[in-house]
Amino acid sequence: MPIDVLLPKWGMGMNDGMIVKWLKKEGDQVAEGEHLVEIESAKVNSEVESPAAGTLARIVVPEGAVVVPGTVIAVILAPGEKATHLPERMAPGAAQAAAEPPPAPTPAATAPSAPSAPPAPGGGRQVTPMARRLAAQLGVNIETVQGSGPGGRITEEDVRKAAAAPPATPVAVPTRATATPQAADAPGATVRSTVQLKGMRSTIARRMSESGAAPTVTLTHEVDVTMAERGMEQLVKDWRQHRLRPQFQDMVLKATARALSEHPGLNSWLIADPARPGQGEVKEIVQVNLGFAVAVPGGLLVPVIREADRKSLLEIAQAVREITARVKGNSMKVEDFDGGTFSVTNLGSFGVDAFNPLLNRPQIGILGVGRVVSKPAVHDGQVAIRSMQWLSLTFDHRAIDGAPAADFLRAVGRHLSEPGWMIGSG
Repeated sequence: MPIDVLLPKWGMGMNDGMIVKWLKKEGDQVAEGEHLVEIESAKVNSEVESPAAGTLARIVVPEGAVVVPGTVIAVILAPGEKATHLPERMAPGAAQAAAEPPPAPTPAATAPSAPSAPPAPGGGRQVTPMARRLAAQLGVNIETVQGSGPGGRITEEDVRKAAAAPPATPVAVPTRATATPQAADAPGATVRSTVQLKGMRSTIARRMSESGAAPTVTLTHEVDVTMAERGMEQLVKDWRQHRLRPQFQDMVLKATARALSEHPGLNSWLIADPARPGQGEVKEIVQVNLGFAVAVPGGLLVPVIREADRKSLLEIAQAVREITARVKGNSMKVEDFDGGTFSVTNLGSFGVDAFNPLLNRPQIGILGVGRVVSKPAVHDGQVAIRSMQWLSLTFDHRAIDGAPAADFLRAVGRHLSEPGWMIGSG
């Protein structure tokens, strides 16, 4: 029987993927595991492999189309099998619309007494991602587009029609208090450049908006890292044979991984129920998969060190260098970003002391790392010049309370201020 090729879901943060290039054409023979198509998602570019040997009988989704995970993008026939009842080829706009689930009916829509009315323009209905991207490219205000899809969904074709239509006479719309900002809304200002929120920036914007919806608290803790800095000097000698120079972030990651193994409540995901505020599940994860933020042109990526609590300091440092090289070389693997349970973001190299990091949901905690500063501090009852550093922990208060979060933060600080345990194992 025909075998469907599905767009996989690479991690919880993947919402859709674009068909970049088909590596095979219809009628080609393919082997099991052979690469069929290049896919681009917000985090990573990768290739989909053939699930079986046979003939690529039908390419369902064309290049340039954006579809959600689980969409049938192609069909393979076993050797000798005839092509019957194959799915129709889809246009890019149709592919996106078909992949999206229809909007859930509201009580007003199902009640027999509710009068029917034409859908209103704007954000009250769903808009396909392709339609949003096209609207940005054509300079069409999506708020003014009339949708023709199911439930009034705005499709790519609706945007094209709106772009081709003559400009309408401006009218006042008293039901909307605000409108999408345009260049004319800032008289006297000259715009140097305009960058659309798409691709990586769109994903970052969406994830940060989701983070802002969570009731978070940020705790700060100043740590004496004088001994850690001295330990770094020893590691420079010890790691010379590995051709690896230690970085302070290596020690922060190792200390965080140990603290997470001691305080597993922070090593969790919160899966909230959007339909029922206050409802959901907190899933405590066995593996300590530690994410660390890496700045790239145009955005920020958070690759993951798997089972960081089981790795030595040297192994963590090696993993950081290997993953960072792949990120900066645009050769990331899907598993580099999947399954993170807690994140660390470091702004110390930018001269930042303390800050309020935003959650990388569904994780419930993220640690912000500030710069190391030499300053007077009390040590063993005497004032001395010590190396001090601020740590900032943001956590989701729905999943955990302040006391256990504070215990975790103090544990990270303690492991950093007394680093002999990790240097000996590194």
